[in-house]
This record gives sequence, C-alpha cells and structure tokens, in this order.
Amino acid sequence: MKELIFTKDSAWLKKWDEFLVNNPKGSHLILSDWLKSYKSYGFDFELGLVLENDKIVGGYGAVIPKFMFFKFYIIPHGLVYDSDYEHLFETHVPEIKNRAKQKGCCYMQISVPLSSNKMIHANTYRPQDVSFLEPILKKGKLFNYVYSGYGLNWVELQGFNEEELLNTLKSNTRRDIRAGLRKHDAFRLLTTESDIKRAYQLCQQNADEHGYALRSWTDFKTTVLDLIEKGIAHFIGVFKDEDQKGAVFIVQSGGFYTYIFGGTKREHPNLLSGYVLQWEALKMSINKNFNGYNISMGGSRGVLNFKSKFSTTAIPYENPHYHSVLNGFYFKLFLFLDKYLEPYKAKISKVLSKLSR
Repeated sequence: MKELIFTKDSAWLKKWDEFLVNNPKGSHLILSDWLKSYKSYGFDFELGLVLENDKIVGGYGAVIPKFMFFKFYIIPHGLVYDSDYEHLFETHVPEIKNRAKQKGCCYMQISVPLSSNKMIHANTYRPQDVSFLEPILKKGKLFNYVYSGYGLNWVELQGFNEEELLNTLKSNTRRDIRAGLRKHDAFRLLTTESDIKRAYQLCQQNADEHGYALRSWTDFKTTVLDLIEKGIAHFIGVFKDEDQKGAVFIVQSGGFYTYIFGGTKREHPNLLSGYVLQWEALKMSINKNFNGYNISMGGSRGVLNFKSKFSTTAIPYENPHYHSVLNGFYFKLFLFLDKYLEPYKAKISKVLSKLSR
C-alpha cells in the first residue's frame, strides 16, 4: 500500500503543481499557491502526497482554518490520483481522518468531484466509484468558510478549430465577438507587476460595482504573480489606443483553463470587451489542445446569461461534500458561536466573502 506523506516543503510543492496541471481531476483550488493564499487570513495548509519511487502518483491539498481555538481540516477538491492508483482512495480516507485529529482539528471536510455526465467523465469520479466514503464520512458540509468546488461550466473543445468553434455559437454572439475584435487594437498576456496590478484594480472596480467580493490586491498579489511567473495562470488584457479596456484571469489545472475573474470598462458605445476576452481564452485553450474550457459556475443572472452565450454546459457535481466531526464538544461550540455571536460571525463572514472568489 502506498502511504501518504505530509509536507509543505517547497520542492514537493513545485512537483505537486506540475502533477495537478495536467491530471484531469486536478483543480486550481489545491494548487500550492492557492492553498498558501489563505495564510493572509491566519490559516495554515499542507499537502498529503502519495509517492512511488519519489514520484507523486496521488494526493490532496488541505486548508487548515483557525478561528480562536478552533481548527478545521478542509480538502476543497480531491483526492487526485494517476488513473492506475485511484483504488487507493478508499485506504487513504481513514489516514486523513487520523491526520486531522493529530493536527488538533475538530472537524474535517472533503469535496469530491462527482458526476455521471460523460462530457467530463475524465475530470470526475462517478458517484458509485466512491460509495466507500459514506461509512467513513457523512454526506454534506457543515463548514462554509473555505471555498470548495461544486461543478464545471464547460465549453467542449475537443475536435474543434477556432473557426469551427466560432460557428457553433449563436449568430448574435459571433457578431459581438467579431465587432469586439474590430474595436480593439491589441491583446496581450500581462507579465509585469504594474500591468497586472492595473488589471486587478479594474477587476476590483467591477466587483465593487456589481456587489460581489474580490480579495484585496495586497492579500492576493503574491498568489497572482507567482501563478503567472510559473506559467500556470495568465492575465489577458485587451486594449484600444494603449488604454486597457478589460482583463480576465485564467488558471490552468486538470488539463484545462478555468476562468477565475475579470473586468471591463463601462463605455458608450459598448466595446464588447468581455466577448473578446473570453474568445481569447477559448483560442488559447484550443491552441493548447485542451478538451474544454471551464468558464466557471456562479455569478449574477446577467453574468450567467453572458457565459451561456459561449455554448456552455453547466454541470454541478452530484452531492460532492463529505465530513466528519472529530471533536463534538468543540465543533458544537463553534456552531453556537457562529450562529449566535454576531461580532464573531461578522468577522468570519467577511473572510468567507473574500475567500469565495
């Protein structure tokens, strides 16, 4: 049996990211830089790795939130294995529970990508494949302060070139993409800190205008810059007369790009920058020979309507969350405080709103 090792060693973090980028069940939520981003809120993290001859063949990333004297062990996505090692999943779950207890956590939670949809069969487990989980863990989640994956908003790309993909879109969408391309004169990947910061500030401005939270540049700067430097993420900027009109941030994992956030300037006439930026992300995905693009779940009604124009299929995971209460007294006390002590509740709710983006 392959055993788990637990680590935050920088060399293993690098190898873990390389493992996740192309493993079809990988997710940006457990990339090392994403896990480390929680440190700005006082949270800890670690990797659990399955090794064979010093090569990673499976594992997970865990966030370890700390509130007052409470600790929790949260796996936002996974576990992730090479295909020949997925049978080890069942043997590792009890080890993870023991690890969470050793870390002094009162609760553990795991979110498994589960789907019967054949379109994303390589990226998910079938529910029947993880039937072993329920005797060990209970279904559902009781802790909401770490964002966990709950589905893919998928654009199927397999077998398409750019022109063929464009022709699958509705005529109004094709028109808006082509019009947007004519209205802009430059598209480029942003690489300098000043350009990336400017793009992020534009995204923050959009978040403020539309009433959703985005982590501050101070809190998230290191994560964004490190992911871009490693080539795992890209900030795509669109320009007219050297004035930046919009930007989107995408991250690679699982053998595809996921749209994380973006923003455009509101101008009249409408430059259709959002259409151009998503089209550029799709083109990059095709050029990388990816099977699909995850334009991401969630958003306002207007945002969801916009995303749907790119021939998306929203695929929610099927009851992906499992948990175990490891210390009943402490966890019940936490639930009491969470429910009844407003100052404390406001504090952790503020953290949640930022970490959910």
